Amino acid sequence: MSDEQRRVALFQAQPGGLGLFLCPAALLFAHVAGLHHAHSALLGAKTVPAECIGLVLTGPSLFRRSLQLVRYLLTRLYPLSKKGQNDTQSSTQSPALIQEEKPQSPASVQEEKPQSPAESVENQLRCIVLSDTENEIVSVENTLRYATIINDRGKLVDDLNGIAIIHTGDLLDKKRPDPSVVDFWRQTRRQAELNGGRVKIVVGNHEQEVWQKIEAGKKIGLGKDQLAELRLFIESLDLFHLEGGVLFIHGYPTLEFLRTLQHYCEVTGNDLNRFNSDHYEKAFKSPEAMQLYTYTRDNKQSNYLLYDVKNAVQYYKKHGKSIDMLFKALKIEIVIHGHRPQRSGVQLDYEFRKWLPSVRMICNDTMVGRKGLGATVLRSCTDGKIDIVFINTKNKSKKQRRIISEYLGANQSGYTAEIQ
Repeated sequence: MSDEQRRVALFQAQPGGLGLFLCPAALLFAHVAGLHHAHSALLGAKTVPAECIGLVLTGPSLFRRSLQLVRYLLTRLYPLSKKGQNDTQSSTQSPALIQEEKPQSPASVQEEKPQSPAESVENQLRCIVLSDTENEIVSVENTLRYATIINDRGKLVDDLNGIAIIHTGDLLDKKRPDPSVVDFWRQTRRQAELNGGRVKIVVGNHEQEVWQKIEAGKKIGLGKDQLAELRLFIESLDLFHLEGGVLFIHGYPTLEFLRTLQHYCEVTGNDLNRFNSDHYEKAFKSPEAMQLYTYTRDNKQSNYLLYDVKNAVQYYKKHGKSIDMLFKALKIEIVIHGHRPQRSGVQLDYEFRKWLPSVRMICNDTMVGRKGLGATVLRSCTDGKIDIVFINTKNKSKKQRRIISEYLGANQSGYTAEIQ
């Protein structure tokens, strides 16, 4: 070999391309910074030394793109160690990912803007919860009017942005279900959605018993069309609703029910509310599956919900530790339910606290039909906690009404749970 072949080979740009110098063999020992050496790929004939230039590819490619291609070929021919891969992973791209960068237009670049206080407050939980109204419409309207959700004309206020009206079941009377009650709640739901709010209704044992009667062919004093509409309405209700760490349900959650929710969450990864559409709604087509959810007259309880109030104390005393752990796993901190009438007309707060220390369980059945007033109002605070205010005949006052109005307002950002 001549001296020129032993020295560093320098080449001029080739009008017809690099030809043989672009072969993979020519890059076996090529350094990334430039084509300094080519030990095993020199031509048999002598070449004329020239001034040093950078690596040049024909066409419109830039030097940066050429450098990326060289790095890619080197990586394919000589894989790096794991350490080397970690060092160069962020800077090495495959040819499929090598694209010419285009400047983004100002319209396509969206900077992440911090949420304004008003927007963040509207995304927080703000709801009023009613329970066990049992064919009552007047008492419901009185309660919503007290909470300034209904105006003096008996209509929902125009601004319900972010406010939820939740009913935890037994809106019908199981002995004499009134279709006009269904019409009232349907109209309330439609109007609330138009005004920026929403209505969520959870099934109660009264609705389940009415459905069982219709399924058995009993007319219960209603016409064929009314029975069909009532049946469809009951089948559209959810077994429970979970929002912001608060579980809204009619009866008492059992150990099996909470284990089922935990298993569903682990297997599917879905939001727990999807359980209603994935399982509960489909159970209406299967008598065997429906037995897990519906009220059973013989045992006064089902596998998933406990309805016997007397046995509830013994049940939570026996299974309280396991149930409390499941509530923690499901991130449920508050349970609001109905079914257990409070003759005092006042909500039963911190129920079963002795056996369920991690859960604030509230019985919201204040016998609204007789008392004419009763609900629970929730509002999440800026610190992540949830404040609760009760509406009942014992604390009815102008001051309490003002507090309720502020809790449901969209412009308030901080509260204290001192006033209950």
